[in-house]
Amino acid sequence: MAVTDEQVAALRAQLQGRSDEHVRWLDHLEETGATDGYVALVTGAFFEAADRRFLEDDQVAEESEIVEFVAVTRAAHPNVADDLDPSVAERVLLHALGKGSVQGIDGGKVLATQLLLMGALISEADLNEAELETFLTKARGEADAHLD
Repeated sequence: MAVTDEQVAALRAQLQGRSDEHVRWLDHLEETGATDGYVALVTGAFFEAADRRFLEDDQVAEESEIVEFVAVTRAAHPNVADDLDPSVAERVLLHALGKGSVQGIDGGKVLATQLLLMGALISEADLNEAELETFLTKARGEADAHLD
């Protein structure tokens, strides 16, 4: 099974802040039973976004930088703050960077946290259209490799 164009379109809509379109795509993916590829795509994209932000010259940022990022994200987006548990967010980021585990956290909570954090990471990166497409292409490749 490979990631579909529809799954990429759903993630693209979310990352571009088109919430209504994102929800329509998610509904469609659920109706067609295509959520597994979407989850793999989100995870691949989240890992890529975390690496871009917190990995430099193969060195992972200090944990304090991750804690600060989560705090700033929650403060800058009050509507997200209620849904973004800081301890879970920090663990999810550390896991993506190979420095922690998400064991014991509900899979749905991990996915929701990845989506919220990825939105903040991509917003901070301020990608233009071409850069976003490159990002999505790389995330799709990583997800496809994981699904095989």
